[in-house]
Amino acid sequence: MSFFEELKRRNVVRAAVLYCVGSWLVLQVAALLFEALELPASSLRLVLIVLVLGFPVFLVFSWAYEITPGGLKRDSALDRDEAATRTTGRKIDVLIILLLVVVIAVMSAGYLLPDRPTITDRSIAVLPFANRSAREEDVFFVDGIHDDILTQLARIGSLTVISRTSVERFRGTRQSTKEIGALLGVKHILEGGVQRAGDSVRINVQLIDVATDAHLWAQTYDRELTTANIFAIQNEISFAIAKSLKAALSPEERQQLEAAPTDNLPALEAYFLGRQAMTKRTTASLAEAERHFERAIELDPGYALAYVGLAETYAVQIMYSDLPTGQQRKRAMPLIDKALVIDDRLGEAYVVMAVLGTDPAEREALYRKGLELAHGYATGHQWYGEFLIYHGRAEEALEQLREAARLDPLSSIIRAKLGDTLQSLGRFHEARESYEASLRIDPHFAFTHYSLGDLAWFVDGRLDEAVRHIQQAAELDPGNPLYPSYLAALWSDLGGDADAERWVETARAIPGSGYFINSATIYMKWNRGDRAGALVDAEAILAEVPSDAFALWTIALDDLDSGKGNAAIARYHEAYPAFRDEADAPIDASNYYAAIDLGYVLLATGETARGRRLLERCLAHLTTRPRLSSRGYWMNDVRIHAMLGNDEKALAALGEAVDAGWRVYWRIYLPHDPALARLRERPEFAPIVATLEADMAAQRERLRSAGSAAD
Repeated sequence: MSFFEELKRRNVVRAAVLYCVGSWLVLQVAALLFEALELPASSLRLVLIVLVLGFPVFLVFSWAYEITPGGLKRDSALDRDEAATRTTGRKIDVLIILLLVVVIAVMSAGYLLPDRPTITDRSIAVLPFANRSAREEDVFFVDGIHDDILTQLARIGSLTVISRTSVERFRGTRQSTKEIGALLGVKHILEGGVQRAGDSVRINVQLIDVATDAHLWAQTYDRELTTANIFAIQNEISFAIAKSLKAALSPEERQQLEAAPTDNLPALEAYFLGRQAMTKRTTASLAEAERHFERAIELDPGYALAYVGLAETYAVQIMYSDLPTGQQRKRAMPLIDKALVIDDRLGEAYVVMAVLGTDPAEREALYRKGLELAHGYATGHQWYGEFLIYHGRAEEALEQLREAARLDPLSSIIRAKLGDTLQSLGRFHEARESYEASLRIDPHFAFTHYSLGDLAWFVDGRLDEAVRHIQQAAELDPGNPLYPSYLAALWSDLGGDADAERWVETARAIPGSGYFINSATIYMKWNRGDRAGALVDAEAILAEVPSDAFALWTIALDDLDSGKGNAAIARYHEAYPAFRDEADAPIDASNYYAAIDLGYVLLATGETARGRRLLERCLAHLTTRPRLSSRGYWMNDVRIHAMLGNDEKALAALGEAVDAGWRVYWRIYLPHDPALARLRERPEFAPIVATLEADMAAQRERLRSAGSAAD
């Protein structure tokens, strides 16, 4: 018998294949676990070394021993023709096949799941510079120089530059450049330090190749401390990096890099402080940023970036501080205009203008222009993605959010917004993973806790879990009235009216426009059947957001009750001009709620053909959306079927919605929505309501047992 035949007889070849396939799977699992546990790359290398060293040991063992029904036996003790050897071989074959099936499944999942971004040759992360000054307070100055170099590099179209929030995680890190490069997805790292002493400054930097740990370029700059010298050093660094990475510079990019945004050192320092305060995204930090940017403008009225920074602060305060949209728009737009007069190639300025715009087509054009000029502006991609979600273009939004995450992979807000996008597509498991990734980056980021509460309420129907998450958000950012207002609406749906009122009072104690509070109290009043009180809130909401669908619905019903049906229709036409011609009006995520309500109004005023046509178009649109999620259609198919007189379909859809987990504003729709008036007379309706009431009672009890009621 030949040596190879003896290997086959002893099942050594099968054992070798089994070991290789099994080792591959072990490495895949280890890579996932080690990444989740944030273990260093050396841990995975250790696993690989153990597996490689174990291979010859396993082969020797499989040569010497055989597994038989009677247990493990030395091969020399077996009959050469014993059937047990062949039986063992067949078992190993089956095991290999099973493992190969698992391998194929894992590899297929890799193709189906979003790919990790490709690491390009011209990708770079600029780590936070070390403060080598004698004064601790010079940290803000050092960080400002670091931030400016990042901004400069991000203007070079052929470079991929990781944003500040992601590299900030590696301040003072002991991780190797290879480990940092792998986490951030870059091939190069720039590190350095700044020493400020009296009227002089020293900046030393070195560019490192992640793969080889070799220094591609290094330089030390000793200059007099002036803005001209600071910007000259930053320009030299940017040009040197572009040259080292063979990044071509267009004439426009070269001109932008060479321009000095200010010649006033105190203004530059105030701007640095403003940018650093902006990144925290809390009510207090945004107010602080506002003061610093105002100071920078006061010191240098020709500082374009300071105008953009202040305008961006005003825009962000709409969400984080509940400041009035109209007021913030009026404050921000003149600042953008001034910035663009000074420098009309500031991409960030066009993006902020897009955020505050009103016409969708104009806003999209501004987003595109801004990102063309500042392609590395991660927040710009994030905001453009949010715009696309609102207009029902979730797949395009996903591309923008993924680009934002590529540029800023360790940004909590971008990961949370990516989760929102996945949620709107009905990809709830991936959304949850994205939120959890955001929390791993920053466990104290309030918005992510809010997003998890959103998922619990709108997708899982677990209002008790939503309360716990959003209470945590309220504790982390007590200056944001959104969170207590949201808690008030949650408790109202739970049937805890006293708790809802207490959270409203908490929200009222926080300065803001009142939009969030009115949005909560309008639901609370509807829940109690207080239509007159809800009408007051609706008018306040429309003064702030003229297209708010629920406020429009509340006032339209009052118009119908007063015999003013034409006035109700006119309100919708004013808020949504495309509805003037329902045949051509695009139905999308931004208007389908209002379109359904307008369909009801048209039917109620005798315009039956127009109303039915609009409702049928809305019903067709719902098939393109998930039922659940914060942007889902919930039970609007129930409402449409009921309006069209299809009661059986409406009841079936209602049962399906409740079984799926729909619990959002159920205390409004089921007892009070006039569109469901006929359904409430059906015997099948009451048991559905009873199911929801029992569920809410159980969830209230769980919350009270855990001590999560309002204090």
